[in-house]
Amino acid sequence: MEIQKSVEEYLEKSDKEWKWIEIKSWDNITVDYIWRLEDGTVFDTSIQSIAKECWKYNESRNYEEWLTFQVWAGQMIKWFDEWVIWMKVWQTKTVQFWPEKWYWNRNEQYVMTYSAEEIWDLSKFTQGQRVYLWMWTAALITEITDKSITLDLNHELAGKNLIFDITIKSIN
Repeated sequence: MEIQKSVEEYLEKSDKEWKWIEIKSWDNITVDYIWRLEDGTVFDTSIQSIAKECWKYNESRNYEEWLTFQVWAGQMIKWFDEWVIWMKVWQTKTVQFWPEKWYWNRNEQYVMTYSAEEIWDLSKFTQGQRVYLWMWTAALITEITDKSITLDLNHELAGKNLIFDITIKSIN
């Protein structure tokens, strides 16, 4: 569980010295974040060292830019604005939230099986592959046989409890 240790070390270090400036509505702020599942699996992060450790590192991403946005300007999900309001520079907050607040619970009605006749060419697909359907809807291919293909349209985070660690880097 080396990744979990790295996350804990980062959170402990970043939350030591707060500056006493509080975030208010309409402030432009910059944050670092770690987005993880309840089991400790890191789903996304703005912290380069943690991204590398958990195999989420993306060479084209600039990890020095962090995440900058204006509080209550509609640039982030509503709950994110609620979490950061009144935080202080260098303060870290850990927020846990449930599926119904974000990606909803899994719904078995979103698992669909299509016959081979309905699909042009099943040989182009593999089990475990993500495909995009109408209006950018993502689906996971969960099973392929010579007669059918099964797609799961639930979001990959559906039904999972999520933990979001937010560290305020600056008020701009």
